Amino acid sequence: MSINPLDQAEAPESPSFVRRLQRRLTAVSPGWWLVLSALIVTTVLWFMGRASMPADAPFFPWLGPSLLISAWSITLLTLLLLANIRSRKIEPFFGGLDRAVRLHRQLGPLAVGLILIHVALYVPPELGIEGSLADLLIPFHSSRGGEAFNALILWLVIAWTALAYTKRLRYERWLSLHGLFGPIFILTSVHALMAGPTINAFEPLRFWMWLLVLVGSGAWFYRVVLYRWVAPRFHYSVLRVDRTSENTVDLVMRPKSRRMIYEPGTFVFINRPDRDRRELHPFSISSSPAERDLRVSVRMVGDFTRELPDLNPGDPIEVFGPFGGFTPHRYPDYRRLICVGSGIGITPFLGMLRFEATNDDFRRIWLYYVVRDAEHAPYDAEIREVVPIADSYVDYELWQTADRGRPTAEALLEPTRPLEGVAVMLCGRPEFVRDMVRQFTEAGIPRERIIAEDFHFH
Repeated sequence: MSINPLDQAEAPESPSFVRRLQRRLTAVSPGWWLVLSALIVTTVLWFMGRASMPADAPFFPWLGPSLLISAWSITLLTLLLLANIRSRKIEPFFGGLDRAVRLHRQLGPLAVGLILIHVALYVPPELGIEGSLADLLIPFHSSRGGEAFNALILWLVIAWTALAYTKRLRYERWLSLHGLFGPIFILTSVHALMAGPTINAFEPLRFWMWLLVLVGSGAWFYRVVLYRWVAPRFHYSVLRVDRTSENTVDLVMRPKSRRMIYEPGTFVFINRPDRDRRELHPFSISSSPAERDLRVSVRMVGDFTRELPDLNPGDPIEVFGPFGGFTPHRYPDYRRLICVGSGIGITPFLGMLRFEATNDDFRRIWLYYVVRDAEHAPYDAEIREVVPIADSYVDYELWQTADRGRPTAEALLEPTRPLEGVAVMLCGRPEFVRDMVRQFTEAGIPRERIIAEDFHFH
């Protein structure tokens, strides 16, 4: 049997400290560098504003840190809203919309945690001026003007966070809840800007903070109010709906006029305009960019997806996108790829594999379809049909956890040794993806060579 030249690689040398540090830094999502940069600007301007005020101003040990933390929370909330804007011009700053959504979820608890610390630091001075905890915690209890609203804002933030991060809400209700965050953000921001003496005393800081509020408010308004009307969209109609298993369907759509151009592995948001629904639903594309028709493969878990089998040929569909950075085209130097799709997470790899039959771009690929058993692998036959005609050298394996248990990084890496030049693409449920990322990292794959996408828009 001939040996593929991409499998013949020398064993890698042990990386130096500088190289390991470089790998860790390059693995950090671009969105976190944006967060760090914004926080640095906020902090520097805040201390410059503090320096411009009288030295005997009562800032420490409570008031000063509390006000700075408040400014940090507004900074994080702004970037939280910006990360969720769904703009193809903005998403590259976050490394793709999938990473932007992940950052959006991570920033929420951080920002709310800072708000709680901000309130906690107000407790000692509040008690020192003959106030009470009730003034801080009970809405409209305080008689000191605007402070009567502070507790209301606090509880609105806490209540919204508790509901937004619960996993029990249906997608439609969760989406509607997110639309309510804009007014809460504006109330919180105006409170911070009007009550902060440092902000009002230093013009550059005031300009920066108001700019953040305008950016955050604008991002929310665009996403919630304007998006459906001004965002780039494509008009498709239903060609057919194929029932691939008991709980999965393929929705195949044909363009009415202009066809969407996309990269394999990306995803779209779709809407049924005939139902006049406001919510848009994300689905990975499972067709090839070389094909005229657009296909998304869907696991039916909510009201919207359960209605898909009822669609008729010719029914209109609005398609927004494409989005995401989960595509090998953005990583041309990664010539040896381990691709792991768990359950419906195989969807983006279907589009990649179908495109491999036409793209004349040779790679060495190991593809794993992780399912409970063969009865839960509706796309196994399609994959086996496409693998022989792919331009790349593809090894495919159906991994059945009922027989073999969950896959491990060591087992998946064994056929690829030595590991020089190996990269990994993972798609599936968040807990599966997190566990595999950890395993591959511990097995020696640099974090920047692990490309992961999960289904956690909710």
